[in-house]
Amino acid sequence: MRYIIITLVFLCSLAIKAQNIDNRRIHKDRKNEMRDKIKALAVAHITKELDLNTEEAQQFWPLYNEVKDERDRLEKVKRQLIRKLESEFDDMTEKTASSYVDRMVAIDKRISGTNLIYKHDDIIKVIGAKRFLKLKKAEMDFKRKMIKEYRDRKPRE
Repeated sequence: MRYIIITLVFLCSLAIKAQNIDNRRIHKDRKNEMRDKIKALAVAHITKELDLNTEEAQQFWPLYNEVKDERDRLEKVKRQLIRKLESEFDDMTEKTASSYVDRMVAIDKRISGTNLIYKHDDIIKVIGAKRFLKLKKAEMDFKRKMIKEYRDRKPRE
C-alpha cells in the first residue's frame, strides 16, 4: 500500500511539473505571437503613413530594422544591468554605485543615439526629409494608439 501511495505522489508531482513547463512554453509562445502582431501592425501603420512604394520600402525597411534591432539590443543590455544592480544593491559601495551610474548613463546615451538619429541621413536619402518627419510622427502616433488600446482592454479595478 505504501508503495502505491509513493508511486501516486510521484506521478502527480511529475504531471504538475510537466504542466508548469507546458504553461510557461505556452505563455512564452503567446508573448512572442503578440510581439509579432504588434510589429506587423507597426509596419503596416508606418508604411501607410509614409505611403512607401515598393522600391522605397525595399531600401527603407532594412535601415529602419537595423536601428530598431540595435535599440532592442541596448535595451536588453540595460535590463540585464538593472537586474545585476538589483541583486547587488544592498551590499554595494558608493564606488560600485558610481560605476553603475556611469554604465547606465553610457547605455542611455547609446539608446537615445539609436533613435533613428545615427541613420537619419541614409533614411532621408530614401524617403526625404518631410517623410522622415512623418516617420517620427507615425511612430509616436502608433505608440499612443497601442497604449490607448492597452488601457481600454485593461479591466477597471
